[in-house]
Amino acid sequence: MPTQSVKEITLETLVGPLAETFPQLIRGTILHSDALTTERRLNSKLRNQWFYTADSNVYTIEDDEAVWYLGREPTNPIFNNIEEATQQLIRTGDYILPNEKRGEINAVIKAEDTLRVRLSDLRLLGGGGVFLYFGIDTANYGKLNPEQRRVAERIYGQGDDFVGNMEMFNESGITKTRVYVLNPDYVKRNVPEDGGLARASRFVLFGFDSRFYAVSWFVDFHFGLRGARNVADNK
Repeated sequence: MPTQSVKEITLETLVGPLAETFPQLIRGTILHSDALTTERRLNSKLRNQWFYTADSNVYTIEDDEAVWYLGREPTNPIFNNIEEATQQLIRTGDYILPNEKRGEINAVIKAEDTLRVRLSDLRLLGGGGVFLYFGIDTANYGKLNPEQRRVAERIYGQGDDFVGNMEMFNESGITKTRVYVLNPDYVKRNVPEDGGLARASRFVLFGFDSRFYAVSWFVDFHFGLRGARNVADNK
C-alpha cells in the first residue's frame, strides 16, 4: 500500500491497546515520534495524552556491542506481526527475533531511514536496571554529544523543528526530558545468537516531561495511536 501524505488526510487519535488500534489506521499515516512532537507544538490538545508511536526499536549484538536500530514504520517488526508481537511483549516483556526471523532484522538494518546507534555512545544514566536513559536540557541541548544529538533529532524533530520543539518544551515548563533505551547488559543477556529483540515506542504526556521510551512492553494499555482511520472502519 503506498504511503499517504499526512498533509492530505485527516488524522485521528485512537485510544486503546496497540493490537486493537493499529489495524484501524492506514499504514503510512501513523505518526512517528518526530512528527507527533511537531504536531504537539501546533496542537496543544495532544500534550495531555500518552501515545504509542510508529517508531521501530530493534536491539542486536554486533562485535560484542549492544546496538539499537531506531527504524520507521514500514519495517517495524511489531507492526508487521501485531498479534504475535503484542502477545509476546505482554507475556515476556520482549518480542524475540530469533535467527529464523533474521530477514525481519535485516529489513530494519538495511532501510535507508534506520538510525544505527551503539548504546555505549549515549553516555547512559540510571543505574543497573532493565532500561537506562540520557537526558536533554531543553534550553541547552548543545551539551549533547554527537550520537545523543542524532537520536534526539530523530525523536523530537530535525533542524528548525527540533529547535522549535525544544523551545515549546522549555516554555511549557519542561526544562529536561529523557530518552529511555534498554540497558546494554540486558540486551547482551537476552538477544538470541544472530538474532534480535524488539520493543514498542511510546511518549508520555507533558506532565511527565514528554519522555520517549524505546523500551515499551505494556502494549495493552489505553494509550493513543495517531493516524488516518481506514475508510472501511468508518462504514
